[in-house]
Amino acid sequence: MLNDAGILADSVRFYHEPDPFTAENLFHTPHVGVYHCNTQYHFERTKETCLNICQALLVDQGILTVQYRGQELQAYAGMLVLLDCREPHCYFAVSSEVRFRWFHIVGAKSKEYVNHIILQHGFVLHTAQNTDIESSCTQIVSDARQDASVHLVSLHVHQLLTQLASLAIETVKDELELAIEDSIRYIETHYADKNVKIPFLASRAALSTCYYLRKFKEYQSITPHQYLQSVRLRAAKEQLTTTSCSIEEIAETCGFCNTSHFVMSFRKNTGLTPLQFRMMWK
Repeated sequence: MLNDAGILADSVRFYHEPDPFTAENLFHTPHVGVYHCNTQYHFERTKETCLNICQALLVDQGILTVQYRGQELQAYAGMLVLLDCREPHCYFAVSSEVRFRWFHIVGAKSKEYVNHIILQHGFVLHTAQNTDIESSCTQIVSDARQDASVHLVSLHVHQLLTQLASLAIETVKDELELAIEDSIRYIETHYADKNVKIPFLASRAALSTCYYLRKFKEYQSITPHQYLQSVRLRAAKEQLTTTSCSIEEIAETCGFCNTSHFVMSFRKNTGLTPLQFRMMWK
C-alpha cells in the first residue's frame, strides 16, 4: 500500500489483528496510517473492493477531494472525513502536498454510529475549531504506534464518535422558532406567577392560542402547559431538598394555584407526596 503512487516516503501505516473478545465486543482500529502525499495520490474503493469497516480521515495539510454517495466535496486542513467503506468511494489529493491521519473503525455497532453521524452532519465535517476531536485522533494514532491496550483504544474511538455526534448543527432560526424560545425563557423566569397561562403566552409571542399550542409542541415535543408544569415541579423539588419551607409555602412560590393542586401534580409526577419526597432526600 505504501508503494502506491503519490504516497511519500515518510508515510507510515500500522496493522493490528484483534483477539476474539475485542472483535466481538469493542471498538477497534485494525489499520491506522499517517500519510504524506502529492498530487499523484488517488484512492478508490469500488463495489468489488468494499470492506466491512468504517473509516475516519483527518486532514492536517492541503486539500483532498472526496467522492461519496453521489457528492463530491473538498476536505481542507482541520476537516474530518467519515466513510462507511461498505459503499464505493474515492478521494484524491488536490494540492501539491497533503498530510492526513486515517484509521479504520470496526466493532461495537460502529457501522450504525458512523452512519448516524453522517446523516446528521454529512461525510465531511468541519472540526477545525474543536480541539477535543483533534486530540482524540492524535490519541488513536498514538495508540496504534504504541500497541496500546485494546480497552483504551475502544475508549478513545468511542470518545471520538461521541464528539462527532455532538457537534453543534448551525442553523438559521426563523422568527417563529425565536418566538417559541423567547416563550420558554419567559416560563423559566416567571413560573411562580399564577397568571402565566397559555393565552397570555400566545399573546406575548404574537400568535393565536391554537397556533401557539401547535408550534410549541412541534418544537419542544410537549405542550406549553406540560413545560410550565415541569418547570414548577423542578423548582419545587429543589426547594423540598434544600430548604425548610412548608409544603404550602412551596406551592405558593412555585406558582401552583393551591396546595392540593401542588400535591396532586407532584404525586402524579413522582409517585410520592411532597413530604415523602423530602423525607427520602434527607
